[in-house]
Amino acid sequence: MEIKKDFNLRKFAGEYILMPKNTSEEGYDRPISLNEVEALVWRNLEYCENEEEILSLITNTYMIKKSDARKDLNVFLRQLEEADII
Repeated sequence: MEIKKDFNLRKFAGEYILMPKNTSEEGYDRPISLNEVEALVWRNLEYCENEEEILSLITNTYMIKKSDARKDLNVFLRQLEEADII
């Protein structure tokens, strides 16, 4: 998947934060908070060719049902699309 905007993933006090590299980027007035699974997805978005690869990564890393992972992944990807990040 293609990432359209430049963001850095940071971990502060156990919480993952996506921060734009260019803080003057229009529409990004605050960081985006991610959970551990979303951070894993973010770190691997560029390397996975499709959603099935991402789902395999999630289910192989965490003890989670594929149906639950698919639902959560769809929500996360929709948020990134709505923010014009991917």
